[in-house]
Amino acid sequence: MTRIAFAADDFTGATDALWQFRRFGLSGSLVTDVAHLHDRDDVIGIATTARASADPASVVLPAFTALAALRPLVIQYKVCSTFDSSPEHGSIGAVIAALHRAGLARGPVPVLAAQPELGRYTWFANHFVRAGDEVHRLDRYPPARDHPVTPATEADLRARLAGQGAGRTGWLPASPSEEAYRARAGDTGNAAFVADAMTDDHVRALGRLLLADAATRTPLCCVGSGGLSHALASALTADPTPVTTVEQAALGAVAPVLVLSGSRSPITARQIDTAERAGWRVLGDLSGPAGLTEQVEASLRDGRHTVVESTRGPARDPDGIGTSLGRIAATMVRAGLVRRLVVAGGDTSGQVVAALETRSLDVVASLAAGGPVCVLASDDPSVDGIEVALKGGQVGGDDFFLRAAAGLAAIG
Repeated sequence: MTRIAFAADDFTGATDALWQFRRFGLSGSLVTDVAHLHDRDDVIGIATTARASADPASVVLPAFTALAALRPLVIQYKVCSTFDSSPEHGSIGAVIAALHRAGLARGPVPVLAAQPELGRYTWFANHFVRAGDEVHRLDRYPPARDHPVTPATEADLRARLAGQGAGRTGWLPASPSEEAYRARAGDTGNAAFVADAMTDDHVRALGRLLLADAATRTPLCCVGSGGLSHALASALTADPTPVTTVEQAALGAVAPVLVLSGSRSPITARQIDTAERAGWRVLGDLSGPAGLTEQVEASLRDGRHTVVESTRGPARDPDGIGTSLGRIAATMVRAGLVRRLVVAGGDTSGQVVAALETRSLDVVASLAAGGPVCVLASDDPSVDGIEVALKGGQVGGDDFFLRAAAGLAAIG
Protein backbone atom coordinates (compact mmCIF):
# COMPACT_ATOMS: atom_id res chain seq x y z
CA MET A 1 0.00 0.00 0.00
CA THR A 2 1.37 3.41 -0.99
CA ARG A 3 1.86 5.72 1.98
CA ILE A 4 4.07 8.41 0.43
CA ALA A 5 4.19 9.48 -3.22
CA PHE A 6 6.37 12.01 -4.97
CA ALA A 7 6.82 13.64 -8.35
CA ALA A 8 10.31 15.01 -8.98
CA ASP A 9 11.19 17.93 -11.22
CA ASP A 10 14.21 16.08 -12.64
CA PHE A 11 15.75 12.61 -12.60
CA THR A 12 18.67 13.27 -10.25
CA GLY A 13 16.27 14.69 -7.68
CA ALA A 14 13.98 11.72 -8.10
CA THR A 15 16.71 9.23 -7.24
CA ASP A 16 17.78 11.31 -4.23
CA ALA A 17 14.20 11.30 -2.93
CA LEU A 18 13.86 7.54 -3.35
CA TRP A 19 17.21 6.99 -1.59
CA GLN A 20 15.99 8.96 1.43
CA PHE A 21 13.01 6.63 1.82
CA ARG A 22 14.93 3.44 1.08
CA ARG A 23 17.65 4.21 3.62
CA PHE A 24 14.98 4.16 6.34
CA GLY A 25 14.00 0.65 5.29
CA LEU A 26 10.87 1.58 3.32
CA SER A 27 10.10 -0.27 0.11
CA GLY A 28 9.94 1.98 -2.93
CA SER A 29 10.06 2.33 -6.67
CA LEU A 30 10.67 5.13 -9.15
CA VAL A 31 8.89 5.06 -12.50
CA THR A 32 9.35 7.11 -15.64
CA ASP A 33 5.72 7.27 -16.78
CA VAL A 34 2.33 7.31 -15.04
CA ALA A 35 1.44 4.16 -16.98
CA HIS A 36 3.89 2.25 -14.75
CA LEU A 37 2.55 3.49 -11.39
CA HIS A 38 1.52 0.85 -8.83
CA ASP A 39 0.63 0.61 -5.14
CA ARG A 40 2.77 -2.37 -4.14
CA ASP A 41 5.40 -0.36 -2.21
CA ASP A 42 5.43 2.00 0.76
CA VAL A 43 6.71 4.76 -1.54
CA ILE A 44 6.19 5.42 -5.23
CA GLY A 45 7.77 8.19 -7.23
CA ILE A 46 7.68 9.47 -10.76
CA ALA A 47 10.56 11.32 -12.41
CA THR A 48 9.66 14.22 -14.70
CA THR A 49 11.49 16.88 -16.69
CA ALA A 50 9.49 19.77 -15.15
CA ARG A 51 12.58 21.74 -14.12
CA ALA A 52 13.57 22.19 -17.76
CA SER A 53 10.05 23.18 -18.84
CA ALA A 54 8.69 26.66 -19.47
CA ASP A 55 5.31 25.29 -18.30
CA PRO A 56 6.15 22.89 -15.46
CA ALA A 57 2.56 22.78 -14.19
CA SER A 58 1.48 21.01 -17.36
CA VAL A 59 4.10 18.35 -16.62
CA VAL A 60 3.47 18.01 -12.89
CA LEU A 61 -0.34 18.10 -12.66
CA PRO A 62 -0.95 14.82 -14.54
CA ALA A 63 1.60 13.14 -12.29
CA PHE A 64 0.00 14.54 -9.12
CA THR A 65 -3.46 13.52 -10.29
CA ALA A 66 -2.32 9.97 -10.98
CA LEU A 67 -0.47 9.77 -7.65
CA ALA A 68 -3.50 11.09 -5.75
CA ALA A 69 -5.55 8.20 -7.14
CA LEU A 70 -3.31 5.85 -5.11
CA ARG A 71 -4.59 7.60 -1.93
CA PRO A 72 -1.23 8.21 -0.21
CA LEU A 73 -0.92 10.24 2.98
CA VAL A 74 1.44 12.76 1.37
CA ILE A 75 2.44 13.76 -2.15
CA GLN A 76 5.77 15.58 -2.39
CA TYR A 77 6.85 17.74 -5.30
CA LYS A 78 10.58 17.05 -5.13
CA VAL A 79 12.71 20.05 -6.08
CA CYS A 80 16.42 20.84 -5.95
CA SER A 81 17.96 21.74 -2.58
CA THR A 82 19.29 24.93 -4.18
CA PHE A 83 15.77 25.76 -5.36
CA ASP A 84 16.78 25.78 -9.05
CA SER A 85 13.86 27.50 -10.79
CA SER A 86 12.86 30.79 -12.36
CA PRO A 87 9.67 32.34 -13.72
CA GLU A 88 10.77 31.15 -17.18
CA HIS A 89 12.08 27.65 -16.39
CA GLY A 90 10.80 25.09 -13.91
CA SER A 91 8.84 27.63 -11.87
CA ILE A 92 8.12 26.12 -8.45
CA GLY A 93 5.71 28.95 -7.71
CA ALA A 94 3.72 28.18 -10.86
CA VAL A 95 3.35 24.55 -9.75
CA ILE A 96 2.08 25.61 -6.30
CA ALA A 97 -0.47 27.92 -7.91
CA ALA A 98 -1.58 25.13 -10.26
CA LEU A 99 -2.03 22.69 -7.36
CA HIS A 100 -4.42 25.15 -5.76
CA ARG A 101 -6.34 25.76 -8.99
CA ALA A 102 -6.74 22.01 -9.50
CA GLY A 103 -8.02 21.52 -5.95
CA LEU A 104 -5.14 19.20 -5.09
CA ALA A 105 -3.71 21.58 -2.47
CA ARG A 106 -6.19 22.14 0.33
CA GLY A 107 -4.66 24.89 2.44
CA PRO A 108 -1.16 26.35 2.41
CA VAL A 109 1.51 24.13 0.85
CA PRO A 110 4.48 23.39 3.18
CA VAL A 111 7.84 24.11 1.51
CA LEU A 112 11.12 22.70 2.90
CA ALA A 113 14.21 23.38 0.77
CA ALA A 114 16.74 22.66 3.54
CA GLN A 115 18.81 19.48 3.42
CA PRO A 116 21.42 19.77 6.17
CA GLU A 117 23.40 16.67 5.18
CA LEU A 118 24.11 18.40 1.86
CA GLY A 119 24.88 21.73 3.54
CA ARG A 120 21.57 23.38 2.59
CA TYR A 121 19.96 25.47 5.31
CA THR A 122 16.99 27.82 5.63
CA TRP A 123 16.71 30.50 8.34
CA PHE A 124 14.09 33.24 8.49
CA ALA A 125 13.00 31.85 5.10
CA ASN A 126 16.40 32.75 3.60
CA HIS A 127 18.32 29.89 2.01
CA PHE A 128 22.03 29.15 2.48
CA VAL A 129 24.56 26.74 0.97
CA ARG A 130 27.70 25.32 2.57
CA ALA A 131 30.72 24.98 0.28
CA GLY A 132 33.72 23.54 2.08
CA ASP A 133 34.20 25.51 5.29
CA GLU A 134 32.13 28.48 4.12
CA VAL A 135 28.39 29.09 4.14
CA HIS A 136 26.98 31.37 1.46
CA ARG A 137 23.62 33.01 1.10
CA LEU A 138 22.01 31.40 -1.93
CA ASP A 139 22.21 34.50 -4.11
CA ARG A 140 25.94 34.83 -3.29
CA TYR A 141 26.83 31.18 -3.96
CA PRO A 142 28.53 31.26 -7.40
CA PRO A 143 27.12 28.01 -8.88
CA ALA A 144 23.57 29.13 -8.00
CA ARG A 145 24.05 32.85 -8.62
CA ASP A 146 25.68 32.25 -12.01
CA HIS A 147 23.51 29.32 -13.14
CA PRO A 148 23.03 29.70 -16.92
CA VAL A 149 19.30 28.88 -16.87
CA THR A 150 17.94 29.50 -13.35
CA PRO A 151 20.21 32.07 -11.65
CA ALA A 152 19.49 32.67 -7.97
CA THR A 153 18.92 36.41 -7.65
CA GLU A 154 17.17 36.22 -4.27
CA ALA A 155 17.82 34.15 -1.13
CA ASP A 156 14.44 34.80 0.53
CA LEU A 157 12.37 31.87 -0.71
CA ARG A 158 9.14 33.73 0.01
CA ALA A 159 10.17 36.39 -2.48
CA ARG A 160 11.28 33.74 -4.98
CA LEU A 161 7.91 32.01 -4.82
CA ALA A 162 5.98 35.27 -5.02
CA GLY A 163 7.98 36.27 -8.08
CA GLN A 164 7.08 32.94 -9.67
CA GLY A 165 3.35 33.43 -9.13
CA ALA A 166 2.74 31.18 -6.12
CA GLY A 167 0.78 33.83 -4.23
CA ARG A 168 1.26 35.01 -0.68
CA THR A 169 3.79 32.85 1.18
CA GLY A 170 4.30 32.61 4.94
CA TRP A 171 7.16 31.47 7.16
CA LEU A 172 7.48 28.73 9.78
CA PRO A 173 10.40 28.79 12.26
CA ALA A 174 12.42 25.66 12.99
CA SER A 175 11.00 23.13 15.49
CA PRO A 176 7.67 24.92 15.94
CA SER A 177 5.11 23.88 18.53
CA GLU A 178 2.06 21.97 17.30
CA GLU A 179 0.00 25.11 17.89
CA ALA A 180 2.36 27.26 15.80
CA TYR A 181 2.34 24.72 12.98
CA ARG A 182 -1.46 24.44 12.99
CA ALA A 183 -1.77 28.22 12.92
CA ARG A 184 0.50 28.46 9.88
CA ALA A 185 -1.08 25.46 8.11
CA GLY A 186 -4.55 26.86 8.78
CA ASP A 187 -3.86 30.36 7.47
CA THR A 188 -5.84 30.21 4.24
CA GLY A 189 -4.60 33.67 3.31
CA ASN A 190 -1.31 32.00 2.34
CA ALA A 191 -0.80 29.78 -0.68
CA ALA A 192 2.32 28.26 0.90
CA PHE A 193 4.75 28.63 3.79
CA VAL A 194 8.54 28.20 3.90
CA ALA A 195 9.84 26.09 6.79
CA ASP A 196 13.20 26.78 8.41
CA ALA A 197 15.70 24.02 9.21
CA MET A 198 19.38 24.05 10.14
CA THR A 199 19.81 20.53 11.51
CA ASP A 200 18.50 17.02 10.93
CA ASP A 201 16.60 17.34 14.22
CA HIS A 202 14.75 20.34 12.75
CA VAL A 203 13.97 18.30 9.65
CA ARG A 204 12.66 15.32 11.60
CA ALA A 205 10.53 17.52 13.87
CA LEU A 206 8.83 18.98 10.82
CA GLY A 207 8.25 15.50 9.42
CA ARG A 208 6.21 14.52 12.48
CA LEU A 209 4.06 17.63 12.14
CA LEU A 210 3.52 17.01 8.44
CA LEU A 211 2.29 13.48 9.00
CA ALA A 212 -0.10 14.71 11.69
CA ASP A 213 -1.33 17.35 9.25
CA ALA A 214 -1.80 14.70 6.56
CA ALA A 215 -4.37 12.97 8.76
CA THR A 216 -6.65 15.98 8.34
CA ARG A 217 -6.08 16.81 4.65
CA THR A 218 -5.10 13.58 2.88
CA PRO A 219 -3.23 13.70 0.64
CA LEU A 220 -1.11 16.54 1.95
CA CYS A 221 0.63 18.28 -0.95
CA CYS A 222 4.06 19.63 -0.05
CA VAL A 223 7.16 20.88 -1.84
CA GLY A 224 10.78 20.28 -0.95
CA SER A 225 14.23 18.81 -1.38
CA GLY A 226 15.59 15.46 -0.29
CA GLY A 227 15.48 16.99 3.20
CA LEU A 228 11.68 16.84 3.02
CA SER A 229 11.88 13.19 1.87
CA HIS A 230 14.14 12.53 4.86
CA ALA A 231 11.63 14.25 7.16
CA LEU A 232 8.70 12.16 5.92
CA ALA A 233 10.66 8.88 5.98
CA SER A 234 11.87 9.39 9.55
CA ALA A 235 8.37 10.30 10.73
CA LEU A 236 6.76 7.38 8.93
CA THR A 237 9.16 4.87 10.49
CA ALA A 238 9.44 6.67 13.85
CA ASP A 239 13.18 6.12 13.55
CA PRO A 240 15.55 9.08 13.85
CA THR A 241 18.51 7.08 12.53
CA PRO A 242 18.52 5.92 8.90
CA VAL A 243 19.96 2.54 8.02
CA THR A 244 23.56 2.76 6.88
CA THR A 245 23.11 0.93 3.60
CA VAL A 246 20.47 -0.51 1.31
CA GLU A 247 22.31 -3.23 -0.62
CA GLN A 248 25.94 -2.25 -0.46
CA ALA A 249 26.94 -5.73 -1.62
CA ALA A 250 25.40 -4.93 -5.00
CA LEU A 251 28.35 -2.63 -5.68
CA GLY A 252 31.91 -3.50 -6.54
CA ALA A 253 34.63 -2.35 -8.88
CA VAL A 254 33.75 -2.44 -12.58
CA ALA A 255 35.57 -1.47 -15.76
CA PRO A 256 34.99 0.37 -17.89
CA VAL A 257 32.67 3.07 -16.52
CA LEU A 258 31.13 5.63 -18.86
CA VAL A 259 30.47 9.14 -17.52
CA LEU A 260 28.16 11.47 -19.48
CA SER A 261 28.20 15.07 -18.27
CA GLY A 262 25.95 17.90 -19.38
CA SER A 263 26.46 19.71 -16.08
CA ARG A 264 27.95 23.21 -16.10
CA SER A 265 28.89 23.11 -12.41
CA PRO A 266 32.49 23.84 -11.36
CA ILE A 267 32.14 20.93 -8.92
CA THR A 268 31.56 18.55 -11.82
CA ALA A 269 34.49 20.16 -13.67
CA ARG A 270 36.77 19.33 -10.73
CA GLN A 271 35.50 15.74 -10.75
CA ILE A 272 36.36 15.46 -14.44
CA ASP A 273 39.83 16.93 -13.81
CA THR A 274 40.40 14.36 -11.05
CA ALA A 275 39.35 11.49 -13.31
CA GLU A 276 41.59 12.75 -16.12
CA ARG A 277 44.59 12.92 -13.78
CA ALA A 278 43.84 9.32 -12.78
CA GLY A 279 44.18 8.23 -16.40
CA TRP A 280 40.58 8.30 -17.58
CA ARG A 281 39.98 9.28 -21.18
CA VAL A 282 38.04 12.56 -21.43
CA LEU A 283 36.27 13.46 -24.68
CA GLY A 284 34.77 16.92 -24.94
CA ASP A 285 34.02 17.71 -28.58
CA LEU A 286 30.30 17.12 -29.13
CA SER A 287 30.21 18.98 -32.45
CA GLY A 288 30.55 15.76 -34.45
CA PRO A 289 28.49 13.09 -32.67
CA ALA A 290 29.18 10.33 -35.20
CA GLY A 291 32.94 10.67 -34.82
CA LEU A 292 32.61 11.07 -31.08
CA THR A 293 30.60 7.86 -30.83
CA GLU A 294 33.41 6.01 -32.57
CA GLN A 295 35.97 7.46 -30.13
CA VAL A 296 33.87 6.45 -27.13
CA GLU A 297 33.44 2.93 -28.48
CA ALA A 298 37.17 2.54 -29.09
CA SER A 299 37.97 3.78 -25.58
CA LEU A 300 35.51 1.40 -23.93
CA ARG A 301 36.71 -1.54 -26.02
CA ASP A 302 40.19 -0.78 -24.69
CA GLY A 303 38.75 -1.12 -21.19
CA ARG A 304 39.32 2.57 -20.32
CA HIS A 305 37.06 4.53 -18.03
CA THR A 306 35.69 7.26 -20.27
CA VAL A 307 34.13 10.69 -19.75
CA VAL A 308 32.09 12.49 -22.42
CA GLU A 309 31.55 16.07 -21.27
CA SER A 310 30.30 19.52 -22.19
CA THR A 311 31.27 20.90 -18.78
CA ARG A 312 34.65 22.53 -19.17
CA GLY A 313 34.37 24.28 -22.53
CA PRO A 314 32.04 27.03 -23.76
CA ALA A 315 28.32 26.65 -23.05
CA ARG A 316 26.34 24.94 -25.79
CA ASP A 317 22.70 24.13 -26.51
CA PRO A 318 21.64 21.96 -23.52
CA ASP A 319 18.93 20.11 -25.43
CA GLY A 320 21.36 19.20 -28.18
CA ILE A 321 23.92 18.07 -25.61
CA GLY A 322 21.41 15.84 -23.84
CA THR A 323 20.25 14.29 -27.08
CA SER A 324 23.83 13.50 -28.11
CA LEU A 325 24.74 12.04 -24.72
CA GLY A 326 21.56 9.96 -24.64
CA ARG A 327 22.35 8.55 -28.06
CA ILE A 328 25.88 7.66 -27.00
CA ALA A 329 24.65 5.98 -23.80
CA ALA A 330 22.08 3.88 -25.65
CA THR A 331 24.61 2.82 -28.30
CA MET A 332 27.27 1.75 -25.78
CA VAL A 333 24.85 -0.07 -23.48
CA ARG A 334 23.14 -1.94 -26.32
CA ALA A 335 26.55 -2.92 -27.69
CA GLY A 336 27.31 -4.51 -24.32
CA LEU A 337 30.33 -2.27 -23.71
CA VAL A 338 29.31 -0.82 -20.35
CA ARG A 339 27.26 -1.95 -17.34
CA ARG A 340 27.69 1.08 -15.07
CA LEU A 341 26.97 4.65 -16.17
CA VAL A 342 27.32 7.96 -14.37
CA VAL A 343 25.28 10.91 -15.61
CA ALA A 344 26.01 14.43 -14.34
CA GLY A 345 23.30 17.07 -14.65
CA GLY A 346 19.58 16.95 -13.90
CA ASP A 347 18.31 17.70 -17.41
CA THR A 348 20.92 15.44 -18.98
CA SER A 349 19.92 12.58 -16.67
CA GLY A 350 16.34 12.71 -17.89
CA GLN A 351 17.41 12.65 -21.52
CA VAL A 352 19.81 9.75 -21.00
CA VAL A 353 17.26 7.65 -19.09
CA ALA A 354 14.68 8.36 -21.80
CA ALA A 355 17.12 7.27 -24.50
CA LEU A 356 17.62 3.98 -22.65
CA GLU A 357 13.83 3.38 -22.68
CA THR A 358 13.76 2.68 -18.96
CA ARG A 359 10.55 1.59 -17.26
CA SER A 360 11.60 2.10 -13.63
CA LEU A 361 14.59 2.57 -11.33
CA ASP A 362 15.45 1.19 -7.91
CA VAL A 363 18.10 2.63 -5.61
CA VAL A 364 20.66 0.11 -4.39
CA ALA A 365 23.37 2.25 -2.75
CA SER A 366 24.81 5.75 -2.55
CA LEU A 367 28.22 7.03 -3.63
CA ALA A 368 27.74 10.32 -1.74
CA ALA A 369 24.95 12.32 -0.16
CA GLY A 370 22.64 13.09 -3.07
CA GLY A 371 24.43 10.64 -5.38
CA PRO A 372 22.60 7.30 -5.32
CA VAL A 373 23.20 4.35 -7.62
CA CYS A 374 20.14 2.89 -9.35
CA VAL A 375 19.42 -0.33 -11.20
CA LEU A 376 17.32 0.16 -14.32
CA ALA A 377 14.35 -1.98 -15.29
CA SER A 378 13.57 -2.16 -18.99
CA ASP A 379 11.85 -4.41 -21.49
CA ASP A 380 15.13 -4.30 -23.44
CA PRO A 381 17.39 -7.09 -22.06
CA SER A 382 20.53 -5.11 -22.90
CA VAL A 383 19.35 -2.23 -20.67
CA ASP A 384 17.64 -4.22 -17.90
CA GLY A 385 19.90 -4.40 -14.83
CA ILE A 386 22.27 -1.59 -15.87
CA GLU A 387 23.63 0.42 -12.91
CA VAL A 388 23.34 4.18 -13.23
CA ALA A 389 24.40 6.96 -10.85
CA LEU A 390 22.44 10.13 -11.64
CA LYS A 391 24.36 13.03 -10.12
CA GLY A 392 23.31 16.63 -9.75
CA GLY A 393 25.96 19.12 -10.85
CA GLN A 394 26.82 20.21 -7.31
CA VAL A 395 26.84 16.74 -5.72
CA GLY A 396 29.88 14.79 -4.57
CA GLY A 397 33.55 15.24 -3.80
CA ASP A 398 36.33 15.59 -6.35
CA ASP A 399 36.75 11.78 -6.39
CA PHE A 400 33.08 11.03 -7.18
CA PHE A 401 33.78 9.35 -10.54
CA LEU A 402 36.64 7.32 -9.05
CA ARG A 403 34.28 6.11 -6.32
CA ALA A 404 31.74 5.18 -8.99
CA ALA A 405 34.28 2.96 -10.72
CA ALA A 406 35.44 1.40 -7.45
CA GLY A 407 31.89 0.93 -6.18
CA LEU A 408 32.68 2.68 -2.92
CA ALA A 409 29.30 3.29 -1.35
CA ALA A 410 28.85 6.01 1.23
CA ILE A 411 27.72 5.31 4.77
CA GLY A 412 24.29 6.72 5.64
